[in-house]
Amino acid sequence: MYGLLLITLLFIHVISAVFLVGSSIFVWVIVWPASSIAMPDEKQRTRFMSIMGKKYALLTNIVIVLLTLTGIALVYLVRPDYITNFSGAITQQWGYVLTVKIVAVALMYLILYGNNLWHGKMFPKLAEAGKFEDLKRLRKISHMLSFITVGLMVVIVLIAEILAGVFF
Repeated sequence: MYGLLLITLLFIHVISAVFLVGSSIFVWVIVWPASSIAMPDEKQRTRFMSIMGKKYALLTNIVIVLLTLTGIALVYLVRPDYITNFSGAITQQWGYVLTVKIVAVALMYLILYGNNLWHGKMFPKLAEAGKFEDLKRLRKISHMLSFITVGLMVVIVLIAEILAGVFF
């Protein structure tokens, strides 16, 4: 029973990570560049990206909740000493790597949600008002933060591989 629980949690965790990282890269590499080619009208493109972003955000939020809950559960079940004896666990290589992963995840969440909350509502308003220079400036900042977020996602996957013993 314990093994089945671990496999189920790990499966949900990995599938959720694949969705989050894969879809984020897909939006960055395919959807965003294609939207500017397919929709040269800035208002129309901004509207499309806003609608797509809202639908994508719902799934992303569900996946992030799943990743967080399964991640905590896996740590509790596989390495309970990380929770019960943090100062001892952090001196172990796996404890140090796990802490780096948790900090990277927290930073990624902060940038992801901070960027979306701060900039997300401003794009449609600026496009509707025809303030395209302000929109362009804001997009540069938002895209840089999104790029950092996707970069952190990739780093987190690499750290997860280290934790799983892929490199050791």
